[in-house]
Amino acid sequence: MRGRDLPHRSRSKRSNPSTVMLHLNALIAQEIAESLGAVVIPVSRCKKPLYRFWRRLNHAGCLTKEMLELYSEETNIAIVQGSPSAGLISIDFDEPEALNEFLTLNPGLRNTLTTSAARGANLWFKMQGDYPKLTRFKRGRSVWGEWRSTGGFTVIHGTHKKGMPYTSNEKTPLNINIQDIVLPEDVIFKASKGSDSSEHLNATPASTPLHTALCTSAPLHNIESSKDKSVKQISNRKRKETIITDQSKLISPALILGQIKNREETLEALNKENPTLHKLYLKFIDRGFTAMPHQRNAFLNEAIPFLYRAVGPTMIMPLVEIFYIVHRPIFRDPISQHMKEAEALIKGVSETYFGSLPQDEQKLILALTEREQWAYRILRDLAMRVSDESPERIFFMSADEMGMRLGISSIQGYRILKGKLTKLGIIEVVENGIRRTRGQRGMATTYIWKVAPL
Repeated sequence: MRGRDLPHRSRSKRSNPSTVMLHLNALIAQEIAESLGAVVIPVSRCKKPLYRFWRRLNHAGCLTKEMLELYSEETNIAIVQGSPSAGLISIDFDEPEALNEFLTLNPGLRNTLTTSAARGANLWFKMQGDYPKLTRFKRGRSVWGEWRSTGGFTVIHGTHKKGMPYTSNEKTPLNINIQDIVLPEDVIFKASKGSDSSEHLNATPASTPLHTALCTSAPLHNIESSKDKSVKQISNRKRKETIITDQSKLISPALILGQIKNREETLEALNKENPTLHKLYLKFIDRGFTAMPHQRNAFLNEAIPFLYRAVGPTMIMPLVEIFYIVHRPIFRDPISQHMKEAEALIKGVSETYFGSLPQDEQKLILALTEREQWAYRILRDLAMRVSDESPERIFFMSADEMGMRLGISSIQGYRILKGKLTKLGIIEVVENGIRRTRGQRGMATTYIWKVAPL
């Protein structure tokens, strides 16, 4: 999107540029933010955010002097979508066929802000009422389109990594409701359920608008029928029964204090004994999972499938063991039972995962060494995620991070990444990283996943 192409931009609204020398891209970012009521951020041409905490920004925060000074000739401008930008989302189509199919089913949505660069296009809308977070549209095993919403960002101005500029039709985003959207009957709207899984929200026939599970709980209307009242009475009765039943599961203050002390002592000892495992635990377990009484098995059922795609198998058992030790005060079952159940789950997840892959991909994996298979699984999962700071197939990985996840040295991680997997054509370097030194922030290498299909 060129500077002159922005919809309804008022140049008189710029903050005083004479107080600080800002790059032209910073001034354009200001105008985009003001004209669309959006949160904007600077990103590299490989779509890597230049500000680490971009998810925390609000409209005022993205226009501070510190943020605007991050823009340069090499930066593109992206919009943080969904909730931070008052419901501004886009539907991203990589393939012209999918875009044309969507517009044929939704002719009334043609007259909205549309941006494009290398291929396909983004159709921009201001959502009214409830709407899903960042997710994808899938047709069979293929991605038909992306719902770019809360949790993601999309480039709206700058230069594509292939050299062409982002362009715009200069229109204003249409205000729509989720029910206004019509999808082909064989296209499934998917939404992220957690760190490692997703579920179908709805397979909507082409003759009806899209209805889907929504990410907020605001009521659509204030009309209450007699049926609604009956349902509410049943709900209230069940809620009271649940409260009475759950009294036995309440935790005493002494138990909570004991758990706090035990956690601190366990993690302090772990950091001294095994700093790498300590980092992995904080990154993948401590921040993502909560221990509750009578929920130990539930943790395993959720954590094992996630860890199988995040770290090497040799790291899974130590991580789930540490979780038990950290939260030992609230668990009744012995650690031997915990570890036995974890081992059985790992075996089941391994068989299920391998069986879910296409046969030609199974043969490819079997041709790799054991550690290369572990890395393949981790990188494949990163490439599939749309909630990361990248489009599908793009991911970031350093040799240090690869080594830590697999429980091997950084040099071994490097050989797997830039040696075997790159040479085989499984992954390709998009942008080389920068090694961290004193006074210099490190940056992981950007890769693209080349194996088809995902």
